[in-house]
Amino acid sequence: MDARDVTPTKLSRGDVQNKAEIFREEHIHNENIPVDIEVVMQSTLGIQPIPIENLQLHCNMDGFISLDFKYIYIDKYHYSTNSYYKRVRFTLAHEIGHRELHRDIIENIKFESLDEWIKFRMNIQEESLGWFEWQASEFAGRLLVPINQLIIEYRTARSEVLRRNTGWNAPIIDDDELFSLTAPLIAPKFDVSTDVIEKRLAKENITKYFS
Repeated sequence: MDARDVTPTKLSRGDVQNKAEIFREEHIHNENIPVDIEVVMQSTLGIQPIPIENLQLHCNMDGFISLDFKYIYIDKYHYSTNSYYKRVRFTLAHEIGHRELHRDIIENIKFESLDEWIKFRMNIQEESLGWFEWQASEFAGRLLVPINQLIIEYRTARSEVLRRNTGWNAPIIDDDELFSLTAPLIAPKFDVSTDVIEKRLAKENITKYFS
């Protein structure tokens, strides 16, 4: 198969989120946060992490899943460095997203070596790659940040932020600013970065639950 011929089904955000929720029902069975993505990956799915030296530097990839779905190759420095812990969690969830969303395509790609697979992956057309990556990231975001728990945590954080900003001269806070102010309070609950939380608040249109 030529890399130029690889194109994913253009799923909507709702489609991807539904698939993430189906995965949660089948493999996680609870609403506990933070989601222990390494237990899900290794104990539930039987996927093992394989650190690779300088993967991000040489291939511009934090990680990728093997063609047989038995391994997730991940940048060794990121995997072994505490400051990248949350980024690694998202990468693992992202690669599980590829497994769930793009399995039919990946199963039709055959290579003799890891180097061949990396080269193929890097030569996928930009538009198609964008769809692949967006879908896997949306899956990862919904998997690590379940909507029901996000609503609960946002309600608490929102109340705290608004309480701090009361008074006759308090500035008016719009939704974007509320997201940036609440994200640092919410992120530790899910063990993800503040950037991930800000994106989830926007993508989930969280304000509709507080109108």
